[in-house]
Amino acid sequence: MVSSRLTYLALLIAAFIFSQALYDSISLFTLAVVLLLPLISLLCLLISLALVKIRTVPAPAKVRRMEKTVMKVQIDSKTPLMLPMMKFGITASNPEGDASVKGYTVAHYRAFGTSILEIPILFNTRGIYKVGIDWVEFYDFMRLFRIRRKIARKSYITASPRNLHLDLSLKSSPQEQENTVTAGGRETKNNGDLSGIREFNEYDTLRNVHWKLSARLSKMIVKTYWENSRKNVMVLADLFPYEEDRLLNRRLTDGVVEVVLEISNLLTEQGVHTMLGYPSYDSFLHTQTISSIEEQIEATETFAMVPMMEKGGLMQSLHEVDFSSLQGGALYVVSSMPAEDLEKCLRPYMRSVNCDLQFFVVRPEPEACNQRTKLITLKELEGGVEE
Repeated sequence: MVSSRLTYLALLIAAFIFSQALYDSISLFTLAVVLLLPLISLLCLLISLALVKIRTVPAPAKVRRMEKTVMKVQIDSKTPLMLPMMKFGITASNPEGDASVKGYTVAHYRAFGTSILEIPILFNTRGIYKVGIDWVEFYDFMRLFRIRRKIARKSYITASPRNLHLDLSLKSSPQEQENTVTAGGRETKNNGDLSGIREFNEYDTLRNVHWKLSARLSKMIVKTYWENSRKNVMVLADLFPYEEDRLLNRRLTDGVVEVVLEISNLLTEQGVHTMLGYPSYDSFLHTQTISSIEEQIEATETFAMVPMMEKGGLMQSLHEVDFSSLQGGALYVVSSMPAEDLEKCLRPYMRSVNCDLQFFVVRPEPEACNQRTKLITLKELEGGVEE
């Protein structure tokens, strides 16, 4: 716009010098045209301002993070004049979020027609974003003047975690053996892992008899199994930050959430009853039981938008875990803590607990880890397959 004004000023000076040098009708007419051009251009601008309507096409209320989204702007023109350009100020704001969007975009529109402007937006982190146009600037033909119009209407878009398909090898799964448990004289069958032995009673079935040991002891001995239920299979999500960069912490936490959701889906598909544990603003350990697909959907929908914690750490969550209930079961810990530090953090709690322990660690870069730790880098995670 500055260059347009300088160009016009140079043209005006040249016309003035030309008219003064020749001082004839042609030179005076040229000077008059040069003087009137800005007024004509401004008049066209004012006409277009009154006859051009801007509205935002409703955007989807929910999208996946790292998924390309398009915000559409509809430009309805009832003027025969087509201005050279309009400039839109775009916002996709969330105090705790991060979205990739141009600060402004330039558009041209038709005379007597409707134009659609598509603005790409990428939400890098979870959250609820306020999306829309802050203002529109109209420019005249000569780009000497501009008029800004504010637009107050905004829409809200929720950027939720992605559904990933990662290669997660879970050690614990329901056993094929059936455990006959007596309760009030009734038989109930449960899948589980071998726990111990006991003497045969009238409610037991022969399928669980330990024949070799029974022959050695000269009495009937049966095998007992740990029940794979919500009491001894737990998925623990660590939503605390461990890096100095706040945005990096948000991305790592989002990765933790997505891995937890994937583990929960896999366990539910296998028919394993689990407990989902994670910190919240109310407590360092909030738990939800999952014993059916319906409970899994309800629990994961609540967990999906839990924000990154600002205070506390994983130790506070571990203090509230009942580790005795995990005996014979499994514990899956998903964290963005360095793998070595996570191992040290869990070690005091697991000394007297016999259960499958697996770590899933989301880190910015590859690092050394032991066999029980599955390391997932941000590059691997954010390049995963989306649904």
